[in-house]
Amino acid sequence: MVRRRLFHHVSQSNFNYRGKEVFRIEALSDAVFAFSVSLLVASLEVPKSFEELKEIAAGALPFFATVAMIFLFWYRQYIFFRRYGLNDFTTIVLNLVYLSVILYYVYPLKFLFSILLSYWSGIDFSPGNNEKNLAFLSGEEFPQLIILFSIGYFLIWTVIFLSYYHVLRRKGHFNFTAYELNFTKKEESGALYNAIIGMLAFAFAWFHQQLFASLCYILIPVIMIINERRFRRGLSINKTAGEKQSRRITSKTIQ
Repeated sequence: MVRRRLFHHVSQSNFNYRGKEVFRIEALSDAVFAFSVSLLVASLEVPKSFEELKEIAAGALPFFATVAMIFLFWYRQYIFFRRYGLNDFTTIVLNLVYLSVILYYVYPLKFLFSILLSYWSGIDFSPGNNEKNLAFLSGEEFPQLIILFSIGYFLIWTVIFLSYYHVLRRKGHFNFTAYELNFTKKEESGALYNAIIGMLAFAFAWFHQQLFASLCYILIPVIMIINERRFRRGLSINKTAGEKQSRRITSKTIQ
């Protein structure tokens, strides 16, 4: 099984991996993610002419970008189970919601990547639309696309936030080190910030403020950097406090 093989190679010196076995919810997740990729493959019809083959080949970049995104969703879920090893009812329900959203958004994701890559590269990733006189995306439909994508983005990150919130509620069960506790808090806050971005983008798009909705997503790397720096600063403060306490204990022992 893919998870079993990867588990032997996953290591993080500062984090103790508590997931020692693959649960049934993880096995189901593997099947769902595999089915998601199968849906993308199934959407590619066998070409009946060279022109149809070129049309399929034109959509290669959006296809691979969508598969890569699905893999990132899978890996995030996989590493969550390896770190915390949870298999309780709340975790199962949250993961079922997570998988449902991903399944639903397989085709919208591919459509979104087709638009973005076409805009950035100038390549037409759906040449068949021109022959059928179909517009790839009209100006009136653009806010609706942002709304659809923002709902999915919000749901995904809300589920991730609730998963880490659930872990922190049970932190006494895990006996976290200072690093593990701060790392888990960082993941929780990062997920919350991303969920807020999705909610704000939805609100702006709903009121036809496409520019502000788009700017919300540009803020993602900025927020990730800020969150990471806060985490590193927190570790540094904890380390300094620990060193001071160690010195006090040593000086008292000497006295």
